[in-house]
Order: sequence, then structure tokens, then C-alpha cells
Amino acid sequence: MMEEDINALLAGYARAPEPETLNRLTEHFLPLSRQVAAKFYGRGAEMEDLRQVAAMALMNAIKRFDPDKGVKFTTFAVTTMAGEVRNHLRDKAALIRPSRDLREKAAQVNKITDRLAQQLLREPTVREIAGEMNITPDELLHILDSREKLEVASLNEISGEDDRALEERLGQTDGGYEAVEQRDMWQWIMRQLTGQEQLLVRLRYV
Repeated sequence: MMEEDINALLAGYARAPEPETLNRLTEHFLPLSRQVAAKFYGRGAEMEDLRQVAAMALMNAIKRFDPDKGVKFTTFAVTTMAGEVRNHLRDKAALIRPSRDLREKAAQVNKITDRLAQQLLREPTVREIAGEMNITPDELLHILDSREKLEVASLNEISGEDDRALEERLGQTDGGYEAVEQRDMWQWIMRQLTGQEQLLVRLRYV
């Protein structure tokens, strides 16, 4: 569809929200929602989940869009979809559970380490522990590395000389990370616009 037709559909839907018009607009902008979802892939969520979140956000953007405010729909929609995907990653992405085999091997490492320490009267070496488990030292290091990454401390756990909980020791969230992400998204949005549209956006918002 031509841009004029899309703008007419958006304006018509704003005046009279019909399900058929919503479906046509959603289908037209679905590739855009998939582009937004793809930008967040690799952060702990499946691509299909990201696409579904972006598609739902796209529909909400269509429903909330007001043509009279003078903002280009793609700019409004991309910002809306990116925000929803970020919220999904922040609130819904689950921690990766270790495999049963890895958990069993980690428990075995602990038992063998304690037994060897009692026998040798010192901390056993990596080679000694690996030899007891009939695995290579590299495999043992992988198990140890995975175990450390999967151990999660409670925020309410009391530690340290001042008896403060871990949550009281944590620093504040650095807002710089979100600023960098927003700048990247802003640059991506601007690349989707024509030169004249970029100028209008900069004059209005910058």
C-alpha cells in the first residue's frame, strides 16, 4: 500500500476503530515489528516470543496512535514496541536452569574435593580432582565455571562485618546503559525516515 493509503487508514481507524482496519494495519506493519524484535535477540528470550511481544505492542500502538499530534506512526510504533520488548526481557525472561547432569557433577566435585582435602590435609589440585572423576582438567574447569555462574545469593542474606544484607550493599542502577540503548534505537528509527522526515523530527524533538 502507498504511504498515503496507510495514513488514511490510520486516520480512519482513529476516528472509527474497526477490527478489519486494525488487521490490515497490523499486517502491513508486521515486518517492522519483526525488525524491532530482531534487535533484541540474543538477550535470553526466544525469537518467537520477542516477535509475539512486538506484534502485540504494534497493535496497541495502532490503537493509541493519534494522527493529530503530528508524530509519524513508525516513530511512535517503534518506540512503543521497543519499550514493551525491553519490559518483557526485564520481567519475564527466566534464569537458565542448569542441566541435571551438570548439577550432579557439581555435587560430585564438592564431595570429592572434601574427601581429598581430608586425605591430603590440603586443598586438592584440579588434576587430582579431575583424576578422581575420570574427566579432563578442562572438563572440570568447565563444571566449576558453570557452578559459580549458577550460584545465586539471596538479596536478604546477611554478610560482611557490618551485618548488612546484600541488597543494601548493591550500588544503584547505572542509567547510562539504558541511555546507550535508547540512543541506538533512536538512530535506528532515524535511518527508517526520509531526509525531510528526519528534519521534521529533529526540529520537533531535538
